[in-house]
Formats: sequence, structure tokens, C-alpha cells
Amino acid sequence: MRGSKVAAVLVSLVLSAGCSSASVDESRATVDALVVADTGTPVQSVLAHIYAGALTRDGMAASVMPVDDTAAALTGLDDASLSMLPGFTGSLVRQLDPSSDARDADDVYAALARALPEWLSVGDQGLAGNGPTVSVPSAVGATLEEATVSALAPECETLSADIDPAVDDTGIRAVLDEVYDCRLAASDGGPAVTVRDATDRPSDPQSTDVVLADDRDGFVAENVVPLFRKGSVDDESARRLQVIAGELTTADLARMVERVRAGEDPSAIARNWLGEQSF
Repeated sequence: MRGSKVAAVLVSLVLSAGCSSASVDESRATVDALVVADTGTPVQSVLAHIYAGALTRDGMAASVMPVDDTAAALTGLDDASLSMLPGFTGSLVRQLDPSSDARDADDVYAALARALPEWLSVGDQGLAGNGPTVSVPSAVGATLEEATVSALAPECETLSADIDPAVDDTGIRAVLDEVYDCRLAASDGGPAVTVRDATDRPSDPQSTDVVLADDRDGFVAENVVPLFRKGSVDDESARRLQVIAGELTTADLARMVERVRAGEDPSAIARNWLGEQSF
């Protein structure tokens, strides 16, 4: 389902949706079991188990449910078969409001909040992000006045591109061209500018690549957030979600994603991280 159609469906069903809030003073057992969506990618699986694990440790009955994709998760939030969807701000805005031109973190978060139907809430955006990252070999980085994409721009025509297939190649090149006046060489050969989503960048201790700052906010911000049905999370548990927002870093998330890709169980990885944070 296209993003705009998803948004239309969500808004059209507002009148038939509803969920009453549970008081913090009431027994936690009176709050319905909270079901967290897992869309199946390594990063989504890690996030789903982190949120479900944190809430379980807080005394809630929380579980993870696999779904096909973000559109299916949004449908599940509508029909109350799901309670929460962890995601990233920019990607969620593209689903719910494809016309938005917001790019920096605060503007994208505000656009997401505006795009939600009134029966959904968004938690605090976290430190962790998953937007495109641009890096160059150390030999190229050493010649730059500063580690920014702006500083790289004059050198772009001498560099080739190594853009991960998971990233929108056309969109990346458009941002580099239009925002930074950076036109990468069409042919391969010579040093390469590498573009990867933040959680797909391997944590190779031998790597000497220099990651460049997106100093003009060319790429749409992708900060981690939880979407949840109003009334599914009480005030005490909401504070747990705030702790995740303030503690989970991009580096943490990237390391966990790398372990999932290596075959480890995302639920075990999430439990380990929650233990390290003293949840």
C-alpha cells in the first residue's frame, strides 16, 4: 500500500478506533498486553525486542509480533492487533505524509507528530539514528579542511561512488548534487565515496574511513521513535521509553544489527543491552 493511501486509511478510521487510558494508580494487570511490531529487518527486530523487553521488565505483559512491513504495522495499530511500532522519523513521515519536505531532526519529528491520527502517539525521539552516512578513505579525509560533506564537494568529480543497494541511489545523488554541489564521477576507479545507512556501517576496528558530517542537513533525519496507541502505555512505562531514547546510541544499534546479521538471536541481544543499561 502506498504511503499516502496508508495515511488516508488511518485517518478515515479514526472515528471507529478507540482505546481508554489506564491510570498509573490502577493495577498494571488491568493494562492490556502490549504487542510490539517487528517488520523483519535486523534493525527493526532489535528495536522491537528492546522496547518489549524494557516494558516487560517494567511489569507489563509485552510481546513481539512479526508483520510484513511498515504498512501492515500501521494497519495493525489501527485495528488494535498491535500496540506499538518502533521506527525512524523520516521513514515514518514518508509513509504518513509523503508531501513533507522536512529534513532536520526537529522538523521531521514535528512533521511526524502532525501526521498522526489523534488515537496514536509518538514517544521522544532518541539519540540513535539510521540515516545515510557518507565516508571517504583516510587518505582523502586527511586532505579535507574539516570532516564534512561540504568540504568534500570540490573533490567529488575525482571520486567514484560506492552506494549500498539498500539506500536510494537516485535520492542520494540528488542530495549530493543539489544540496552540496557534489557530483561523483560516473565511472569506477580511484577512491570511492561510500554511502551506507548508519546501522549498516560495519564496526570494523581496522577501518580507517572518515565519516563526514551532513553539515547542511541534506539527508532527511531518521531518529528512532516508538509509535503507540494512546492508552496502551501508562506514565510509568512512558518514562521507560524516555530512558531508551536517551541511552540507545547509533553505535549501539549498529553493533546489535551486525550481530543479528551474523545469526544471533535479536531477543537475546536486546536482553543483553537492557541488562547493560540496568533496566
